[in-house]
Amino acid sequence: MNLEQLPGLQVKSTLGQQNAPNFKPNCWPPKKDFPVTLDLEGNPLSLYGDVRWNLTVWNGHTASIYFGDGPGRGKAVSPENAAILRQITAWWLWGPDAVSTAKSLMRKFQLIRAIFYICTEHGILATELCNFPIVMDEVITKYATRKEALIPCLVKLLLAREHLGFVLINEKGINLLNANINSSEKTQTAYIPPRIWNYQVLRLQECLQDFLNHKQEIISCYNFCLELYAHNAGGSLSDAFPIPRDHRPFHKAMASVKNRSGKIYYESFSVIAKRYGIHDLIEKWVNEKVNMRSFSRYFSLMSVVGLAYVLNFSLMRIQEGSRLRANCYETEKDDFGDEVHILRGVTTKTIKDDNARWIVPPTVKVAIEVMELIAQLRLKSAKENPHLILSKEDIDNPVLQSFVHEPWSDNSPRSQPNGRYKKMFSYNEAIAMWPKLFDTSELQITKNDLEIANRLTSGLNTEKFAIGKVWPLAWHQLRRTGAVNMLASGLVTDTSLQYQLKHASRAMSQYYGKNYYRLKEPLNEHARNTYLSEMYKLIVREFEELQSDDHISPHGEKRKNQILHKITEKDHKQLLNAAKNGDIKYRQTLLGGCVKSGPSCPYGGINNISSCMGHDNKLPCESILLDTRKLSRIKSFNEIVSIQIGNVEQGSLLHESLNAQLESSERAINVIENIRKP
Repeated sequence: MNLEQLPGLQVKSTLGQQNAPNFKPNCWPPKKDFPVTLDLEGNPLSLYGDVRWNLTVWNGHTASIYFGDGPGRGKAVSPENAAILRQITAWWLWGPDAVSTAKSLMRKFQLIRAIFYICTEHGILATELCNFPIVMDEVITKYATRKEALIPCLVKLLLAREHLGFVLINEKGINLLNANINSSEKTQTAYIPPRIWNYQVLRLQECLQDFLNHKQEIISCYNFCLELYAHNAGGSLSDAFPIPRDHRPFHKAMASVKNRSGKIYYESFSVIAKRYGIHDLIEKWVNEKVNMRSFSRYFSLMSVVGLAYVLNFSLMRIQEGSRLRANCYETEKDDFGDEVHILRGVTTKTIKDDNARWIVPPTVKVAIEVMELIAQLRLKSAKENPHLILSKEDIDNPVLQSFVHEPWSDNSPRSQPNGRYKKMFSYNEAIAMWPKLFDTSELQITKNDLEIANRLTSGLNTEKFAIGKVWPLAWHQLRRTGAVNMLASGLVTDTSLQYQLKHASRAMSQYYGKNYYRLKEPLNEHARNTYLSEMYKLIVREFEELQSDDHISPHGEKRKNQILHKITEKDHKQLLNAAKNGDIKYRQTLLGGCVKSGPSCPYGGINNISSCMGHDNKLPCESILLDTRKLSRIKSFNEIVSIQIGNVEQGSLLHESLNAQLESSERAINVIENIRKP
């Protein structure tokens, strides 16, 4: 292991102490006398080889982890097993995915400790567990209710095997655990059909773009209104919380008579909205007449729209998205030179959180920009409200889901709020509050919608999700649907949305799917687990679909049956475990699907299909299955290549490559058309 690549200790109270003796081990595994924790004077509190690590200095109150190979309360663990457990714990503490709190470390430790004392009781090493079915059965019983936490943890340790130097539980062992430990998930979160998902995302995009197209007009109008309220309150905006009703500047009765008070009145806000060019904008999106109330409601709508857009592409949960702050959007270049777009959750520059970063496509920046502008405008009012005490953080880096603070709103605070964060509506409640956001007829479930939803959702509620009913959109649906769409962007037909999904998916496949450690800080673990879960399910779904008559082998039906024998021998749950083990290989190609095992084909079947169907005297690949539904697409590809060949120098390498692909596509067309003949 290259120790230089390790980030060093990331526990919050130790950040910045790179010269501390416990910051980073100088060898792997660490030596027994390497200090794990230090007391307040900088003296060793616990050493790597100690039977118990005292974590109190990191936790704020008494806390420790007990390895079990010496005196202490708790089940005993043999010295050999304790050495393995220590090394795993050290990996969590100093490795690339280092924890940021003592609680995180203790939670991970307690999750897997039972494996080690069970193996000790049976006189075996934990790394040999997979060879002992009876002991494995005991482990399965022990973890009967903790499958969702255990399996991702074991997968991450497996992916780190080259760094750790050993395998705790191998692919087949994880497969066995996953198949036999019951999941606590009773029904799967509904997958939003692509047509409905497309519609809601495009409407969110339109709403955001409309706002940005009128950005300066909105700012100017808002500032003008604040100045009016300040003027009529006596010159100070702080005196407008609240302002007497007959001092409000938009007052039809007062505007119709002369007054000598010096106060300014207008017949209605609608006049000012038209002057600033935002009247039609508010009317388009808010379902009430244009007045001060609808102006504030439009601001609140834009905050929710921005959040909904972010949740569609980030795999965030609603609680996480609703706490984003103004500085949340970041970009960084990884070791490959690629730019990765990231949202940072509730954290600061001096405190790192291992659950606070999510990969997103670059277009999410638009939503952040809109939410930030709303938050900054509302902050202007909040800073003048005498009933509020704002923290420095709330002023310098406001929460994007801001409270209503306008002096003209009855909802602006008249006392210090109890909570720092706004309680969020459900997605369905938001749609009901702003009925102009979506046309509910577009959300009605069609036969095709229901077929796709059922195919991608197990246990879909037949009463709630039925043809003709409005799809009940929910925040948690966006998370799962986003993961599925990023893994299979072909489900989504809109070109611009496909681009966004593919951009995010490329980064997610690297950092969620392949466990790359090339970013400055760790990424959100829940998002990663969601992505991995859907990745395995997608492999199985696509593999199962190969059984249909739409997929054919150029070598005949016998070869197709040989390829698909795994499906007929296993049920869906077994196939899912096989996918996690890497026993099933499948990827879509331009011509259909490829089930080649072992190293990936150097040509890929996407940018170059010459090897798929062969050319000259070369036969088609044995692992290809043609999708007859792609005939028109293959013909289009054939026409494009035919045109390109005419513009390339004959005899050149490019000419040879294009000619090979042309022949390969022609062979595919011939096979499909011959099969289709009556």
